[in-house]
Amino acid sequence: GLAKETTMGGRGRVAKVEVQGKKPLSRVPNTKPPFTVGQLKKAIPPHCFQRSLLTSFSYVVYDLSFAFIFYIATTYFHLLPQPFSLIAWPIYWVLQGCLLTGVWVIAHECGHHAFSKYQWVDDVVGLTLHSTLLVPYFSWKISHRRHHSNTGSLDRDEVFVPKPKSKVAWFSKYLNNPLGRAVSLLVTLTIG
Repeated sequence: GLAKETTMGGRGRVAKVEVQGKKPLSRVPNTKPPFTVGQLKKAIPPHCFQRSLLTSFSYVVYDLSFAFIFYIATTYFHLLPQPFSLIAWPIYWVLQGCLLTGVWVIAHECGHHAFSKYQWVDDVVGLTLHSTLLVPYFSWKISHRRHHSNTGSLDRDEVFVPKPKSKVAWFSKYLNNPLGRAVSLLVTLTIG
């Protein structure tokens, strides 16, 4: 097989990993890692776990300010020459989509009580941001907590449960490649 060099080794050492000739499933880890979640958390510096109200709100202000600026910019699109006004809208959609996804991520972190050290602040900010995005906050928070406590369980997870093989659509086998995944992603992001 072909040896591939990687810098994933410790302290800059290069490890050689056999890649060619192996099926992807044979490369998937099937044993527990040589460390625990507790050991992993201890390896992260303590300051990374500190929640700052000022920093958290600065992200909210930043994202909402730029979302507003982009929205105001759309009122000038009609002044652009014809081909540019048509191109401006998709650019706006992508930029605004990225920013509002960031707003949703902040609201999501409020549901995890990661926005501040005050639960009531997290809930007020989470409810406000979720509501502006037309996503219910408290019901989502409950179901999302249940999802996290049952992640990886085919029986108890309520959100990301794979379909049984008998219920997978006939055309799914044609989507299991880079082009098929790109098409699936495009359909999911545009139609839903």
